Order: sequence, then C-alpha cells, then structure tokens
Amino acid sequence: MKSKLFLVFFFSIGLYAQNLSQILDALQNSKKTLSIKQQTYSNIAQSEQFITQDAPELGVNLTQADESTDSGMEYSLGISQNLSHPFSSLNKEKAVDSYTKALNQESKHKLHILRLDIASKYHLACISKEITQGAELLLKEQNGRFNQLESAYNLGEISKKDLLFNKLDLAKLQQTLIYYKRMYLSELSEINELIDNLDVGELSCNDLVQISRDIKLKNIDEHAQIKSITYKQNSAKSFYDVYNSSLKALTYELSYEKELEATRYSFGISFPLSFLSSQNQKQKAEFLHKNSALSAQKESLSSILEKTSNSLKTKVQTLYDEYILLNKEILPMSLELKNLSKTALYEGEGSIMEYLDSTRSYTENMLQMLQSKKNYYYELFELYKKADIDLGENL
Repeated sequence: MKSKLFLVFFFSIGLYAQNLSQILDALQNSKKTLSIKQQTYSNIAQSEQFITQDAPELGVNLTQADESTDSGMEYSLGISQNLSHPFSSLNKEKAVDSYTKALNQESKHKLHILRLDIASKYHLACISKEITQGAELLLKEQNGRFNQLESAYNLGEISKKDLLFNKLDLAKLQQTLIYYKRMYLSELSEINELIDNLDVGELSCNDLVQISRDIKLKNIDEHAQIKSITYKQNSAKSFYDVYNSSLKALTYELSYEKELEATRYSFGISFPLSFLSSQNQKQKAEFLHKNSALSAQKESLSSILEKTSNSLKTKVQTLYDEYILLNKEILPMSLELKNLSKTALYEGEGSIMEYLDSTRSYTENMLQMLQSKKNYYYELFELYKKADIDLGENL
C-alpha cells in the first residue's frame, strides 16, 4: 500500500513539468554551451593573429654634441616595421577564413550532439515513466485478481502450486515497476546533469518525436564533420600558397636625423634571401602533407559514417517493425483474449486460471511493446548523432 501511495504522489505532486523545447531553450544559455562557444571564440581569435602585422616601431635618440666651434643637442627619429608575407594578404585571409569556418563547424557539431544527448535522455525517461505508470495500473488490476485467486485456493478450487505461481508473477511485476521507476529517476538525473541552469523536476512527455520507419540520410558531404575537414583542407591549401610566395617578409625604415650642422632624411628596406634557407620549403611541405593527411582522413571518416549510419538505419527500421507488430497486432489480440477470458469467467464458462494466464500474457506483451518503443528511440537518436540529423528533421 505504501508503495502505491508513493507512486501516486510521485507522479502527481504538482511539479511544473518541462517539455523538450523548454529544456533545449535553457541549454542555449547554459554554462556548458557558453564554455563551448567561448573556447571557439578563443581559437578563432588565436588563428586571426596570422593575418595581423607587427605594429610600426618608433625610435628616438638624443645626443649631446660638443664640437670645437659649436655645441648642442643632436637627435634622430625613426620608424620601422616588419611586414610578414606582404604580397600574400589575400591567401592569408582565405586560409584564416577557412580555418574559422572549420572551428565554427566543429562548435556547431558539439552543440548539436549535446542537444541530441538531452533529447535522447528525455525520450528514454518519458518511456520509463510510461512503463512505470502502465505497470502500476496492471499491478493494481492483478492485485485484485490475486485476491480472487486466494479465495479460490481457500475453497479448494486451485492448488497451492497455482497460487504460488501467480503470487510469484505478481512479485515480478512489482519488481518491474520498481525497476522502471528507478530508471526514470536516473534518466531524469542525467538530464539535470547536462542542464546546469534549469532544475528539471518533472517531464511533460507530450512532445516525443513521431515514430517513423522512413529515415532519410544526408549526403555525406553535408555532414558537419566532413564539412569541417573540407574547410581545413581549403585552409591548408591557402597556407601553402602563402609560403609559396617569393617574398617571405619585408622590413622598411624611415628616419630623420638632426645634427649640429646637418639634417638627414633616410629610407631603408630589407628582405630575407629565402632561397638561401630551406625553412620556406619545409613550411610548404608541412601544409602539403597536412592537406594529404586531411584528404585521407575525410575519405576514411566518410566511409565509416556511411556504413555506421546505414547500419543504424536498418536497426531503427527493424525496431520500428517490431514495435508496430506488438502495438498494432499482438497487443490488441492479447487484450481481446484477456477480455474474452474475463467474460467467460463471469459467465461460468472459463476458469480464473485461464483469465489470469491471459492477463499475464497481456502484461508481458504491453511491457515488451513499451520496451521496444524505448529501444527504438535510443537507436533513433544514436542514428541522429552519427548521421548528423537535426532533431525532428525527418518529420
């Protein structure tokens, strides 16, 4: 009795129930999301330093001069600046822009996976809640039937073996109820761990993704991870072009000198003789090999993603078929058999054991159907994550 009262209290204490949209809205302002975004901004700012030039340097020199015929203060002013790859500005901008797009794509994918993780746990928790509520009703009904069974045993209509068998069955159902209630609380706790700015006390569960067999996969080139690698390839190509330029750096200097009896203006320019060093060639080789490595990585990842996505898609379709079979055929027939057994019992044409057997069969089929539904949602969101499918994209 205490267990039943607790369950009623557990599901009807009047807590404000959050739906998935509210939870995902809160995620946008969570510290976890902020951390991912700020790290991306930091990485972008670091990469953009490559397209900046060193600031000009100002030099000032003061000298006290004493000549045989004159004396006074001499001074000089000078401005100099080192320009890195001065004739490769366009290629540098292309390289940094492509790398920035890759960083943004990776950040977007991380947030996408985080959203799907929460959506998956939301759906699993909702099915655990549905199973718990369904098992509670079945337990209440079977409790009533068991009281009739005890009366039949006292009248000598059934054996103690039959009584214990059904009592054990009733205990197993109660164990199932406790198990799924614990699962719901655990999955709810996992949602709260992912959302650090919202206290989720109850789930509304009125917005689950529609169960469907038709799952459309994206073209692999549109996958976020593949697009990120493509951007990095473009960046590596542009960096190669930067280091392929003939002039690696250029330094200029302007100066003004005021001596006791003379004024001088001077201009100087210098540049490295890169052909006398292998450094530039090694830098070009670095990005040439990097592009080749990224190309191989993209081909390998594309193959893995396509194979895994197709495998998960087949698994989801199989679970869909199983769920539909249970929900549309097996469970209705099981319910009809249960109702017929109940009618036969009341009309004196059936036994209480037949009715209890049909009730047990219906209970098992209902729990199996809901577990199949839960398995479907788990694999569906695994497919969404692997194939980079947005929430509700296939509806």
